[in-house]
Amino acid sequence: MICPAILNLRRMAALVLLPASSLIAVPSLSAAEVPPPQLSAAEASGERVQELTFRSSTAVVRARQHNPLRAARIFSYLRVAQWRALQTATAAAADPPAQAALLDISLAATAAWLLPQEAQGVWQMAALRAQQGLADESQQAALKAAAAEVSAALLHRSLTDGADARRRPLAKPAWQPGLWARTPPLFAEQPTEPQAPQWTPWCAGTESLQTEPPPAYGSARWTADMREVMTVRATLTPAQKQAAERWNLDAGSITPPGVWNAVALEHLRQHPLAPARQAEMLARLNMAMHDALVAAWRIKMQYWGERPVTAIQREWQPDFQPWLVTPPFPGYVSGHSTVSGAAAAVLTFYAPEAAPRWRALAEEASLSRLWGGIHPRYDNDAGLELGQRVGHLCLSQAANGAAAASHGTSQ
Repeated sequence: MICPAILNLRRMAALVLLPASSLIAVPSLSAAEVPPPQLSAAEASGERVQELTFRSSTAVVRARQHNPLRAARIFSYLRVAQWRALQTATAAAADPPAQAALLDISLAATAAWLLPQEAQGVWQMAALRAQQGLADESQQAALKAAAAEVSAALLHRSLTDGADARRRPLAKPAWQPGLWARTPPLFAEQPTEPQAPQWTPWCAGTESLQTEPPPAYGSARWTADMREVMTVRATLTPAQKQAAERWNLDAGSITPPGVWNAVALEHLRQHPLAPARQAEMLARLNMAMHDALVAAWRIKMQYWGERPVTAIQREWQPDFQPWLVTPPFPGYVSGHSTVSGAAAAVLTFYAPEAAPRWRALAEEASLSRLWGGIHPRYDNDAGLELGQRVGHLCLSQAANGAAAASHGTSQ
């Protein structure tokens, strides 16, 4: 669990100042002026990444068809377990091969309770081989004990983090234009993961972050942005369609958090960090993405923002159909935009040499929802900004409660 020493940061969330160089400015682009796609098909699927933690966890996410919130929870627990294990006194006294072995041992210990329905062999075998690869049996035992202690603490956290709470229907506001209504083709009465706003965040303060309210129904901004969705849908380019599809990441995909993990690991393959620094980067990345999605869901259930398909069919074009299937939950703010804003903020901190790429990916992820016809621009703008604030809050906190003081660079 996050150290109590940082709980006072909850009252300071609104005072967090973001460096201007790290902000993602959403370009105001017409349908004919979009940037070229920035995410390759291989990155969207993670097919080039061979790292064990990534392959094993994304295999579960795909097979179980987890939604992005559930995927982010899985990724965050595994990465936090590895990071914290490398922070133990046992790890500090170990040599690089032993620290590398500790990553596999931590994965196995955490997966045993986090993913109990999955075949454990691949993780347990990797951990056993890692232990046996060390000549000193006392070191093997010490590493195993360190991993077990960290994993047990995270198991305790998982039992009270709210993710396993009984699903309860939410009381929806009385419908009026501008508010969410059941959308085709699923026509779900209740939104996906209605209890997600109560999930425990990793980073103190993210549970208090707020956005501006969405534009009021009938206002100039509401009308312009909803009409833009309709106009863009009628003039979609092949590149826009491809980007919308790549970022769609529906059930059975590695989900947006999985994509950002794949992109980060591809970068680390070419620009490696020390094991402890890499574990820290991946943990913070996944903590931020988890908290970004939880924050986005809190805002969604606060404002119950209307989806374009509902507004456009009612106001202007009864036969309007978006390029993508509209997800069964409120629109404002865009989850893709929020998680991508958080990911870009964290990656810019640890790999500033690739900051333009992180910004371009976040912008493409955000715009892909406009091109898909499922979010107006104001959903995306607010989501990116919220995600950046989440990312910077997570960067300001370390596992032991100390503020992060140094900027990350690839060595």
